Amino acid sequence: MNPTSDAPARADHPLQGIAWMVAGVFLLSVMDALSKHAVSQLSIPVLIAARSALVLILLAPWVLRSGGWSALRTRRPWAHGVRGLLAVCSMLAFFESLRLLPLATVIAISFAAPLFMTLLSVPLLKERVGVHRWGALLAGFVGVSLIVGPQAMDGELGQGAWLALVAAFFYAASMTCVRWLSPTESDLSMLVWQNLTMGLAGAVGLFFVPLQVAPGMWPIIALMAVLVLLGQRCTFRALRLAPVGVVAPFHYSELLFAALFGWVFWQEWPGPHVWWGAFFVVGAGLYTLWRERARTLLGG
Repeated sequence: MNPTSDAPARADHPLQGIAWMVAGVFLLSVMDALSKHAVSQLSIPVLIAARSALVLILLAPWVLRSGGWSALRTRRPWAHGVRGLLAVCSMLAFFESLRLLPLATVIAISFAAPLFMTLLSVPLLKERVGVHRWGALLAGFVGVSLIVGPQAMDGELGQGAWLALVAAFFYAASMTCVRWLSPTESDLSMLVWQNLTMGLAGAVGLFFVPLQVAPGMWPIIALMAVLVLLGQRCTFRALRLAPVGVVAPFHYSELLFAALFGWVFWQEWPGPHVWWGAFFVVGAGLYTLWRERARTLLGG
């Protein structure tokens, strides 16, 4: 598929779209669980460099089918670099938070990313945020404070909570850059340049940490690279088959998968404050989706 060609007409198959979204979220949840295991065995720069290199190898056939280097030409290399560095910061904080917190708690805090995206869209994209979205934003941050608050002054757990929140902020900034770049850049170009920047950043980090990878970890890293690409393709497919307002709420099923994996593999279970906080954050996200859908149907 050539990412620079016109996209196919969007269909309206809600059940298929929901199925693809749940499948994509499940694959990404497995990848997050593997990440939690990987950070207990590897230094984070090694993990970032190795995973990014394998993702680039997996993307190579797509690049060749799309015209090779010509498919990656850009007039905004510095913008890709900024986005890549934001993604590096997000991944560094996310992986470190996985060392310190239960998987489901990290995922619950990561749901703050859409809230940060709303905030960043005002100064960076000059978008208008109405009173309803500001109200949803406030409710969402109340939820985040419920998740983070009880742990904020509690040693490493507090540090892990803040790192997860920092990861969500940098992820939101990176995704805001996607919207900024999308008028002139293809999906393939953004994927390749992001992973190239992340791989280079990881390689620089190798000068400061020992390059030690147990042979048994390479299949896990390779599986992580496959899962992240398959998960993204599933979610892209979902958004082509059904409206955003139909499939996007099912992204929150990630918290259930994360809680299940955490319980099965690490005997972790989120405390009540995490579930209450997630209730506010998810509710804010769903309300924002509903308001956007209503505003679109009413034509403003």
